[in-house]
Amino acid sequence: MLHVLAPGLKIDGVTAALLAVAAMPWLGDLVRSIDVPGLGRIEFQDMQRQLEAAQRTANAALVGDGPGGGVDGTAASDAVRELAADYVKVRDELRSGPARTHRMDQIFARLVRATQRVRDFDAEAMLRSQDAGLRLAAYARLYALPEPERLGTLVEVVTAEPIAFNQYWGLRAVGRGVEETGAEHVPLGVVRRLEEFRSRMPRDSDRGRLADRVLTEFGGG
Repeated sequence: MLHVLAPGLKIDGVTAALLAVAAMPWLGDLVRSIDVPGLGRIEFQDMQRQLEAAQRTANAALVGDGPGGGVDGTAASDAVRELAADYVKVRDELRSGPARTHRMDQIFARLVRATQRVRDFDAEAMLRSQDAGLRLAAYARLYALPEPERLGTLVEVVTAEPIAFNQYWGLRAVGRGVEETGAEHVPLGVVRRLEEFRSRMPRDSDRGRLADRVLTEFGGG
């Protein structure tokens, strides 16, 4: 049909891949994969996960204020705690699924922005909190503004994090922390903890792939 509409269009591997991406919302539930000349077999579900992960990261990064956004007073801290409470409420009240994940992503994006406005943010205390919302706030802050001196604690907490959503963004924060610190300066114990964590994760999981990406910085993965 495409050749009828555009008889002069040449369908090469790249064009086919782009068409596959465009068709994914309609074909993803019906077709599991497609063979693309020169590119091999593309799995729709894998592509969808990668696109979603990239979009989630972009959404969070775009709302960041960047360094220097700290302000005095309790208003910024109160805003962070309100967002943390909203996150816990959404997790409790909504059924697991895309709608809940979308709401939680929105809250995380707002936390990325809000936590940067707290001048004396106590990331250590929030990482150690039993409150899932406050831990997410710590991940948001360290994702936006990495603190190399917190990397060991961050990895310790993230690798033991019981909530998948929190762990996803915690691993993103770890990746940012490793970039800021420099792989050559990360203690061996931290690397070993990440390797042990990776060994426990399913090979095709989003969090497993994130761990692989971090470990690649050390020549592993």
